[in-house]
Amino acid sequence: MSASLFRVRGALPDIAPALSAVFDRATSSDAAVRARTAEIIARVRREGDAALRALAAELDGVTLGAIEVDRQCLTDALDRLAPALRAALERAHRNIATAHAAFVPQSVEIETEPGIVVGRRADPVDSVGIYAPGGRAAYPSSLLMGAVPARVAGVERVIVCSPPGANGLP
Repeated sequence: MSASLFRVRGALPDIAPALSAVFDRATSSDAAVRARTAEIIARVRREGDAALRALAAELDGVTLGAIEVDRQCLTDALDRLAPALRAALERAHRNIATAHAAFVPQSVEIETEPGIVVGRRADPVDSVGIYAPGGRAAYPSSLLMGAVPARVAGVERVIVCSPPGANGLP
């Protein structure tokens, strides 16, 4: 797809409809999809982990032994990566961390007049949730670009959600 397909020129009032189509990040316009999504969210709020297990069976055809993947399973998966792929992912991690470390906002205070101090302080959020697609859309970049900047910013709890494979694991 060529970038020129999205090129628009003209006065803002004239091009606003084209821009809104390009930048529309609204949820699905399909009422059935919105309704089903709302049902799933309500069920998970109501039933918690039991709903997650039932939905994994219903939607993914798998039985989950646990909601959280244990650390040993994660370590084993990392150890099974092809060395070249692991090196590439580690390189990407370093580059993303280096770039985001340069962008971390600095706290600043200034005394605008005697006794009046104005400041800006950047405090990281407590937790970040990241969805990492699975199946044919398993993009490690989704995880790297969510988790690495969060860690660099000082977020302590990074939670990753990914759909289960046939074995019940992401």
